[in-house]
Amino acid sequence: MLEIIKPAISPATLRAAEASWPGPDWSGWHRYNNATSNKYGSLHHSLIPRACLKALDELADVVSPLIGDSFIDYDFHAAGMHMMPPGGFLGRHLDAECHPIKPWVRTHSIVLFVNTHSGWGELCGGELLVDGELPIPVESNKAVVFETKNTWHEVARVNTDVTLVHRKTLALFAWKQQECVGATSATFATVTHQ
Repeated sequence: MLEIIKPAISPATLRAAEASWPGPDWSGWHRYNNATSNKYGSLHHSLIPRACLKALDELADVVSPLIGDSFIDYDFHAAGMHMMPPGGFLGRHLDAECHPIKPWVRTHSIVLFVNTHSGWGELCGGELLVDGELPIPVESNKAVVFETKNTWHEVARVNTDVTLVHRKTLALFAWKQQECVGATSATFATVTHQ
C-alpha cells in the first residue's frame, strides 16, 4: 500500500513550519553521516518547534483514515523532523518494525515534504524511492504513506550541483500494540553510496 496526498495540510501551517525550521547547528539534531546515510533527525519531541508540531498534528489527522486501527506515536521515536544537506542521502533500507521499548509493531511510515520555496525542482534530487513504485519527487505539501513491513525504500542523493538548500521532511510512524519479534532498528541493504 502506497498513498500520496497533495495537498496534505494547510499551506499556512506548512509555511510556518518551514519558517521555524532550525539550521544545521541546532542542538536538537542528531547527525547521521556514514556509509548508509547523510542526514539530520530531531532528537526529542520536546525540542521540536511549535509550528512543526502543529504541522505534525495536522498530518496525523489527514492520514488517520489510511492507517486503520493503528495509532501515531507522539513521542516521535525516530520520527519528527528530518533534514538532508546538499549531498545528503538515505540508503536502501527497511524501517524498524518493532519499538525498542514498548510492545508495539510499526504498521505505517508517513513522510511530508516541507520545502515550500519554488527553487526546489526535479534536478535537485532527494526523491523518495519505494520498491516497485516510480520515484516520488520532493514536492511541497505532499505526504507519502506506506506500510512498514517488507517495504524497502531510500532517498536519492540531494544534488549539490543544483541546490544549496536542505531537503526538509516531517515524519510520523503508526503502530499497533502487540508483541513484536522483528528488528528494533533500520535494516540497510548493501551500501551503494560513497
